[in-house]
Amino acid sequence: MADPQAGTLGKVARVLRFGALAALALGVVVFVFAFLAHGLNWQMGLDWVRKLLLLLGALALITGGCGLLVSGRDRPSGTMTPHEDDTFRMFWHEVGMPWGAAVSLTAVDFLLLGTVADLLYFSLV
Repeated sequence: MADPQAGTLGKVARVLRFGALAALALGVVVFVFAFLAHGLNWQMGLDWVRKLLLLLGALALITGGCGLLVSGRDRPSGTMTPHEDDTFRMFWHEVGMPWGAAVSLTAVDFLLLGTVADLLYFSLV
């Protein structure tokens, strides 16, 4: 049997890798859009990227934290708990962790790339 910590770290690395890929792809798309929309001004493109990535990272961190906070609580109807919901069960089966933890880890990627864009913006402007 494999070490459970190694399996968990592998799942965390997978979520971080996909989160970084999503943040990078969104940053590139936003940069190109803002670059073209503002008359080929790379400063505005980088400004849009840093603002959007930091905003989405903060929102994802709040959403993931709320998901972790309420996970396991009974629903108001009392007939189903979130652990019995098919969507949560399939997400846990596919990803290997609760959705709140996965969204929180993805928020780390968005905040990290937003910080890198922020540092680039202020060092080049």
